[in-house]
Amino acid sequence: MTEAVRHLSDRELVEYQRNGYLTLPQLLPPEDFEALRDCFEQKLAALPRTARPEDMDVPHFTDPRLFRWLFHRSVLDIVERIVGPNIALFSAHFFCKPAGDGKKVPWHEDAYYWRETIIPSSDAITVWLALDPSTTENGCMRVIPGSHAVRERRYRDHHDDRSVFDEALDPAEYDSWSSLGCSGWSWQDMLPYFKRMESFASGDPVKRGKTGPINVTQLRKFDKLGDAYLDASREAGFELVDDYNDGHYEGASYLQYSTTPRGFRCSSAVGYLRPARGRSNLEIWTDTLVTRVLLDGKRAIGVECRRDGRTVRAMSRKEVIVSAGPIQSAKILELSGIGQPAVLKPFGIAVAHELPGVGENMSDHPNCRLTFECSKPITINDVLQRPMSKLKEGLRFILFGKGLLSICSATAHIVMRSGPGQNQPDLKLQLQPFSGKDRYARRPQDGLDAHSGFTIGIMALRPHSRGYVHLNSADPAVQPRIDPNYLADPRDAATLLAGIRAVRRLVQMPSLKDLVVRETRPGPEVQTEQQIVDYIRLTTATTWHVVGSCKMGSDEMAVVDSELRVRGIDGLRVIDSSVFPTVPSSNTNAPTIALGEKGADIVLKAWNGKAGITAAA
Repeated sequence: MTEAVRHLSDRELVEYQRNGYLTLPQLLPPEDFEALRDCFEQKLAALPRTARPEDMDVPHFTDPRLFRWLFHRSVLDIVERIVGPNIALFSAHFFCKPAGDGKKVPWHEDAYYWRETIIPSSDAITVWLALDPSTTENGCMRVIPGSHAVRERRYRDHHDDRSVFDEALDPAEYDSWSSLGCSGWSWQDMLPYFKRMESFASGDPVKRGKTGPINVTQLRKFDKLGDAYLDASREAGFELVDDYNDGHYEGASYLQYSTTPRGFRCSSAVGYLRPARGRSNLEIWTDTLVTRVLLDGKRAIGVECRRDGRTVRAMSRKEVIVSAGPIQSAKILELSGIGQPAVLKPFGIAVAHELPGVGENMSDHPNCRLTFECSKPITINDVLQRPMSKLKEGLRFILFGKGLLSICSATAHIVMRSGPGQNQPDLKLQLQPFSGKDRYARRPQDGLDAHSGFTIGIMALRPHSRGYVHLNSADPAVQPRIDPNYLADPRDAATLLAGIRAVRRLVQMPSLKDLVVRETRPGPEVQTEQQIVDYIRLTTATTWHVVGSCKMGSDEMAVVDSELRVRGIDGLRVIDSSVFPTVPSSNTNAPTIALGEKGADIVLKAWNGKAGITAAA
C-alpha cells in the first residue's frame, strides 16, 4: 500500500492530506496507519513549495471568498477598509487575517487540519479533528476571539461551533452537573448569565435577554427547502418550536444565529472586547505563545511566553486565568508540570502537581450525515455552479443583508429522542442546503455534487465515549496528541443509527418527499443494521464541540472545582469550555460565553468581595 502512495500524483497527494487522510483505509491497525501516513508525509515534504496544501486554496463554500468571484479585488479592499475585518460571512472573516509579520494574508493560506497530531481512534475508525482555516502552525487561533470569530454563527444550539447561536439549550444537562459536584451550575443558576449575554428582540423577557452584547436573530420562512423540512417534521409527529432556547427545545425549528439584523457576525470580540479595548487595565498581546504557567511551589505567579522571538514573563499580583480552550488549556497545564506523571516524565517535564484528570474526559458531539439529490434547483449546489446565481446572492446580501450569505451552513433542525427510554433529547437532525462527497466539499472542483442536493446531519447530543488530549512534545509549539475516541462506547453508534432511521422516515413525509430524487449517501443499498453501523463508523467526524479536558467537579478526575480553581494550586483558574463536565446540548458557543460571564462574577467576588449575579428564583 505504501508503494501505491509513492505513485500518487502531486494533486492526488494534496487532496488526501487536505481531507485529513479520511479517505485512507479506515480499518488499518494503528501501526500500519502510522506507517502509511509517514509515507505520505515524506512524499509531501518533497513537493515544491507552491504545491503544498498550506499554499493552496482550501475549499469552503461557507467562505466570504464567494465575493471574489463577483467583484474585483480592489473593490473588496475598499469594502474591507470601510466595514472592518470582523465581517463574517458563513465561517470565516472577510478576506484577510493578520500574519505574524503584521501583514495580511488570505485565509486560505493556512492548512485546514491538525496534521500529524491526531491519532487513529481506538475504535478501529480513523477520525480527525479539523480546524478552521485560521490557525497558526501550533494550532492556536490567530484571530480574536478564536473560533467564535471563524466558525458558524448559530446560537446556543451550536454547531461551534462555538461561534454560532443555534444552541438549543437543554436545562436537564445543566441540572445534571450538580450531581457531578458542580454546585452553582444548574439551569436556574446559569439562566441569568445566558440572559445577560444576549439581545434577542422576539424572546420571552423572562427567559431571554434583551440588552446583552451578543445579538441573536431568528431565521423564519427562509426558503422552500427549509419550509418543507419543517412541514415534514410536523407530519412526522415532531412539535414545531418557536423558541428552542427558552428551556423548551425538543422539536423542530428554524435556527437562531449570533448575527446582526444585517447578517453580520456578532462575535464575542465584537460584543465584549471591542468596547473594552480602550480600558487602561487591558493590554492585548497578539502573536504570543504561552509556554507555561510559572509556579512558586503550589502557587501560580505568572506565565511565560514566546513573543517577538524571545521569552518573556508576565507576572500576576492576584491570580492566573487560563482560557485557551479545550485543546490548549490542558496542554498549558501539562507544560507547567500539572497533570499525570506518566504523561509528563517521558518529555522531561518535572511534576509540580499530580492531577490525573488533566487532558482526560474530552468529549465531542459525533456527527454523521445523509445526502440527497433534490428535485428542484433550490440548493447551494445550484448557486455555486451558476455565475448569475452567485451574483444574485452577493447583491441580496450587500443590499438587504439577506440570502445565503447571511446564514451559516445549516438552516433548520429537529431535536429528538433516539428511543422511548431516553429521559431527555439525545439526537439532532440538522438540515444543510448543499451536498458533496464529504463535509468539506464546498466547491464543484472539490467534490460538491453537480446535481441539486442537500444534507441532513445527525448529531449524538449526549455522547458516552470519552477521549483525551495530551502533550506530544515538551516544545510548546508542537501540537498536542488528540484521540477523540469516537464511538468507543457502542451506545453512541446506536444513537446515530436511530438518527439515520429517523432521517429516512422524515424524507418520506409528503412535504419533503417530492423534493427528494434519491438518497445519495450512503444510498438505498445500505439497509441492514450492520451496513448502517459500518457506514457510521466510516464517516463519523467532529462537530467542533470539544469540551471537558479540564473538567469541573469534586471527584478525583476533576481538574477544577465549582469556583473554577485548579485543584491543589493556589492562584490558578481555568475558565473556558474545557471545564464542562459533559458537552452541553447541543452547541458550545453560548454556554462558553455564559461560562465567561459567570467566571467573571466568580473572580470579582473573590477579589473584591462583591456579590455575584443573583440566580433566578
